[in-house]
Amino acid sequence: MMVAPGQYNGDEEVLQLRDEFLDLAAHLAARYGVDGAAEKYVVRLLMDHVCEKCILDKLRQNSLGNGEIDRVWRNLHDYAVTLLMERLKNELAHAGIPISILSEADNTVGRYDVLLVVSRGSIQILNDDGAICVEAKTGFNISLSQAEKYMWNGVTVVIVRFATGDVIQLKASDWVSLLKSALRDRIEKARRILEGKAILVPGLDCKDCPQKECRFNKSVGSRTIRPRSLDELFENFRKNAYTAIEAAIKAIMEELNGILRSQTPYPQIMISQEAPYRG
Repeated sequence: MMVAPGQYNGDEEVLQLRDEFLDLAAHLAARYGVDGAAEKYVVRLLMDHVCEKCILDKLRQNSLGNGEIDRVWRNLHDYAVTLLMERLKNELAHAGIPISILSEADNTVGRYDVLLVVSRGSIQILNDDGAICVEAKTGFNISLSQAEKYMWNGVTVVIVRFATGDVIQLKASDWVSLLKSALRDRIEKARRILEGKAILVPGLDCKDCPQKECRFNKSVGSRTIRPRSLDELFENFRKNAYTAIEAAIKAIMEELNGILRSQTPYPQIMISQEAPYRG
């Protein structure tokens, strides 16, 4: 899920670079007629692939080429988010923060000072003075490129890894220098592709490249991604789920209290089932 431009209070130069990068992604999407969530798809290609020829061919074919994800991962992930949400609601109530629950994201009853948005994969706690994004991970993988997209907007990212009980907190203010450098490099890459100057970079991308005529291609076609062991998957989840939830709630409440400390009384919270922003 991507956060819409113009939100939150991130570093001004990072926001400018972000907007330039997203604009170039939109131009690439328009040029190659990418269907669906075009800009989001192109941004993902630009961030996840080093070989510019591979990116170009994926744009032409309009195919992610990531295989089919086993539903067990998605179902466990949704379950983890639900458990985390139940505890978060309770903690907000115990803290004396009024909670309003709506069935849809569109707020037709007025403007809230704080917005708690729940969508598949993440929870966002939004305020004019700051924002927190909570990412639930049921496997061992953590995508820093995904976290980077949130931090463009000045968002604090709390990553909850249910398999191990770990919680990682990434403050955008600590990552400003890296964000600027990474965005500048990706902007140059996007410009080269637009100008027909894409650079061939043989390597990891060769295992997932649709450019069959390339002599470096090592693609094995579509595949289904499955957990190594269901016993291991569920055992790790059972042992560590609430360790992760407790640590996540502590990090969330500390960050939220920091955002709201100057506001008296506490603003209302809206809980929604779907995110109103792009993603």
